[in-house]
Amino acid sequence: MAKRYVEKGLTNLVRARPIIIVVSLHPDGTVNAGTFGAYTNVSGSEIGIAIGKMSHTYRNIKRVGELTINVVNKPMAKAAEICGRDIPENESELEQANLHCENSKKVSVPIIRECVANIECRYVKEIEINYHSFVIVRCIAGHIEEKFIAPDGGLDVVKSQAIFNIGYPEPLYATLENPFLVR
Repeated sequence: MAKRYVEKGLTNLVRARPIIIVVSLHPDGTVNAGTFGAYTNVSGSEIGIAIGKMSHTYRNIKRVGELTINVVNKPMAKAAEICGRDIPENESELEQANLHCENSKKVSVPIIRECVANIECRYVKEIEINYHSFVIVRCIAGHIEEKFIAPDGGLDVVKSQAIFNIGYPEPLYATLENPFLVR
């Protein structure tokens, strides 16, 4: 097997995670939504998200201390791209993407009705990394479409057609199929 040695774009060698929309609130109460693919589980109850320090999302999370994570599926791909745009604070990406809010149970920030799964979160801490901060949030409540619950209680990413980022910064997504077990 021939391999090419590379020194740039190294994080592109380990890609593919479901796309999420992070929802936060602007100071005037306008709902802010940002599309993210750079995140990871950091414990059984915490998620870390790489967020640009100049973004509305970052400022809102720091100010309010709450956010929701909303998992996107294939029918929502265009909406996810709209939520990834930089628009003025007095406008809502969700309105432009024709998505709808529902009240959360434990935080002040709403969830997105159309998403296959939602997690209500509170800010814990951050690690500054150049232009970004690795923001760690605690997951305190969740919502999942019943038809997409996997045997372990989590999201069945195959059945739900969760989309995965496979070509950042280009909006190139994929869904998973043909899962298999190795025993």
